[in-house]
Amino acid sequence: MIFDFNRTLYDPDAKSLVPKATFVLNVLTRRGFTLFLVSRAERSRRSAIDNSGIGRYFTGISISNEKNKDDFMSVIGDKKIDFENSFVVGDRLSDEIKIGNALGFKTIRIKAGKFSNEVPQTADEIPTYSVDNLEEILKMLHW
Repeated sequence: MIFDFNRTLYDPDAKSLVPKATFVLNVLTRRGFTLFLVSRAERSRRSAIDNSGIGRYFTGISISNEKNKDDFMSVIGDKKIDFENSFVVGDRLSDEIKIGNALGFKTIRIKAGKFSNEVPQTADEIPTYSVDNLEEILKMLHW
């Protein structure tokens, strides 16, 4: 499962994790999911990840200037991926969802916050699933 950081796990306006972020990551890890994190390299992003304490949940973390397919695949490294049972989780249709769909992942859009009113502009921006908050991922996966 590949997560976006900003506005998916972390609220930059509040400078804190979104509600239940640690709980959700902990449950997913305990349930056997391998977690990865992809983020755009903006000022203090690395320190926000480090200071949030969630880095320990991720097998790989990629911070790059512009998120693209290569960043998503490079964070996974040599891990075998079952794309049918793997997910990309994010809040931006034109970013994480579009990339996840193009790579063959199932996609989960967190429809909350600044970009909650975005609508798909193309078919490749339509998420497999939409949830209103991070914790709903667990319900969606029946946990």
